[in-house]
Amino acid sequence: MKFRKFKALVSLDERALGTDLPAQDCPFTLREKGGDPNPDAFHKVVVSTDDGEPLRPGDVDHIVTMTMLTETAGPGAFPAGRRFDLWHGEKVGHGLVSRRMVT
Repeated sequence: MKFRKFKALVSLDERALGTDLPAQDCPFTLREKGGDPNPDAFHKVVVSTDDGEPLRPGDVDHIVTMTMLTETAGPGAFPAGRRFDLWHGEKVGHGLVSRRMVT
């Protein structure tokens, strides 16, 4: 399996989470906005913050690296500029892909 990685800016909802989330290897689910013909398509990812700080409720534009754990998204999924919803049991925030990484 070839992992797809990309950099993104992530913002977490103020009230969506009760506690901080780990800075490294935190599992999330993404839903790509406007890119997938199936609006119910969700993709599993692992998120690591680039600054080593945990993700906190109310964070705005936290820089992260995302690694897709499934091949449910096609090769053109999540291009730079694509917006997505971020889920952790429920919708907890949103983000914007800043660039795809070559792996």
